[in-house]
Amino acid sequence: GQGYGAGVVTYTSLNQTVAVGCENGIVVVYHLKEEQGMDGTRTINFQKIIECQGHTKAICSLSFHPQGRHILSSAKDGTARVFCAETGSPLAVMECEVHDPNGPSPPKPANNANATTTKDPRMMKRPPQILVRGCSYGDLEGKTIYTVASGKRGAAYLTKWKVLVPLNAASGAGGTAGGPPNGGGPNDDNIKSGSGGALNIRNEYRVQCSPVPISAVSLSSDFRIFALGSVEGTISLYDVQSQKVLKQFQGHDLPVTCMASRPVDSILPLPGEEVEAIDGGVSFDALSASADNRLGRWTLQKKSRKVVPKSSSRRRNPSAIESFLWNIFRIPLLLTIVIAAVAVRDVFNICGEEVNFSALMMDMNAATKCVYREVLWADETRTGV
Repeated sequence: GQGYGAGVVTYTSLNQTVAVGCENGIVVVYHLKEEQGMDGTRTINFQKIIECQGHTKAICSLSFHPQGRHILSSAKDGTARVFCAETGSPLAVMECEVHDPNGPSPPKPANNANATTTKDPRMMKRPPQILVRGCSYGDLEGKTIYTVASGKRGAAYLTKWKVLVPLNAASGAGGTAGGPPNGGGPNDDNIKSGSGGALNIRNEYRVQCSPVPISAVSLSSDFRIFALGSVEGTISLYDVQSQKVLKQFQGHDLPVTCMASRPVDSILPLPGEEVEAIDGGVSFDALSASADNRLGRWTLQKKSRKVVPKSSSRRRNPSAIESFLWNIFRIPLLLTIVIAAVAVRDVFNICGEEVNFSALMMDMNAATKCVYREVLWADETRTGV
């Protein structure tokens, strides 16, 4: 970005390519080239291929076409764009909206001379800024595109776009981004394309996916669940087909800065999710990072798959009252046990003949008198008393 920071990075293993989204709205594409030195060490060099230009504000999200032909980007300028991955040529522009599709359209700002020449902030009425926080392809053929947009306040909306022209038919097409729609028809206002007819993309529907602005987005590998991180620190797992939030977590104290959905199906455990692992048995659906310097793992799974044997179950912790009573009575109880042990020893040493089984059957009183007078309570006339 030549002096501008990078806000988002994506990678495709098909052709070892990395795309970097910059704060100045430029997408820079690099090829990873592995080289081996004379000493056998391997190094990876970044070889710049192209720059994709068209956005006017910082890039928020990037996604490669499933076959690696195109690059999908979204930015804080309210648009999502498609670029050719080989030449960097713009192919299509999608202008996102953040108002209720069932309600009236927001009023457009007045275009008059006073509004353009005045320096009074009260007269400079600007439309709300639209931040397209996420974009992703929704199938393996690249014919479906999803975008998630919101303003600085208010709800966030998920938009589904349909590519009417197969992407492989325009892999090398050029043109200027933001050109007028092509063709004619009753729904041409929903079609956005690059000039020259590179791609025709139709807006299929727009639905509210969050009541608060979204700051980070990620789509699962099966194109079914969106992981949405909000500016309030909440994480929502949103089902695309049912258009409902499956589960919501209050996980962070500050806005979510990054989301990552599960890269493989849940039946394939990731490292650390095996049942044999210490904290294994749970398949996580999303990973989040926040400005509060914390990472979070989130799952739709209700309980762990790990079975804990009954023999290894943890002992119940005593309550506060039980601990208090034990601290008071444990010393007297110990003394009582010691005295009882000494008394039993003396009974058998002194009154052994009186307390055996045959003597007890013949004369119980003799045994009682011996234990009482000789062991438990000595007579006053006894020597040493």
